[in-house]
Amino acid sequence: MITTRKKIFNDTLDDFVVLEYPPKRIVSLDPASTETIFTLGAGERVVGTDAFSYRPAEAKKLPKLGSYTHVNLELLEKLEPDVIFTTLGAQKELTRKLLNSKFPVYPMRVSTTVGEILNNVLLVGNVIGLQNEARELQVKLLSSLAGLRKFERRPLLYVELDLGGPITPGFPSHISDGIWISGGRNAFDKDPEAYFEPPVEVLKELKPDLIIYEPKRYMPWELTRFRDSLERRGLRHLLSSPIYVSRGDFLAHQGPSFVTEAIPWLNSLVFSWIQSGTGHTTG
Repeated sequence: MITTRKKIFNDTLDDFVVLEYPPKRIVSLDPASTETIFTLGAGERVVGTDAFSYRPAEAKKLPKLGSYTHVNLELLEKLEPDVIFTTLGAQKELTRKLLNSKFPVYPMRVSTTVGEILNNVLLVGNVIGLQNEARELQVKLLSSLAGLRKFERRPLLYVELDLGGPITPGFPSHISDGIWISGGRNAFDKDPEAYFEPPVEVLKELKPDLIIYEPKRYMPWELTRFRDSLERRGLRHLLSSPIYVSRGDFLAHQGPSFVTEAIPWLNSLVFSWIQSGTGHTTG
């Protein structure tokens, strides 16, 4: 593979990033970018990732440089990456540190909509020199969305993520957008915060048609643990709503599989609720 130096614009930096192009040695500290790179067929170029990049299964075998916010700089230097994908949000400080250390960093924007997930596919494809493949993947993802069932009624969904405590998504989140696209309505879709701890006093008045609980990691007892948590918080009335437990990091993930797996799953839950006529489905 012949490479040359290229200046690629990055909108999060509002500046150009100078890279060896196309990059032969890629480090991805962003799980969504990792999945995208492999899906585009460039997995063999990835030489290291963060600890949470385990999609697809091949990514699990790669050297892990650290957690989401801390990286082994000595190992990173040894890997000699041509580009490092990071994301903003929780990785903002890490991104700044790597940039100050003169690493070739290309930070990605945190997806607040499904549309941004699709756009990030194009951005990653452009950086690694697989523009045609990125276009084709975007079309595939759009086709997946076009094939969803459409409904006249929108059930109210309450989503709770276990992130060391109960967290729920608000309007500016890919989860809330995905719920709407799938035919539902997020219980906190009018909240301007992306992710926050839902106020107990609000939950006590909430009457959702469906509840989704996402644990850190799925275990057989997660449904029981979540039900017990609701009781401890004085939210026994929520137990009358159908409760579904997702696998860990399923809805929270911002890679292509959110479109191909998570949204169709949400769409199937809405369909089951519509079919039931009353919303009383079994979880």
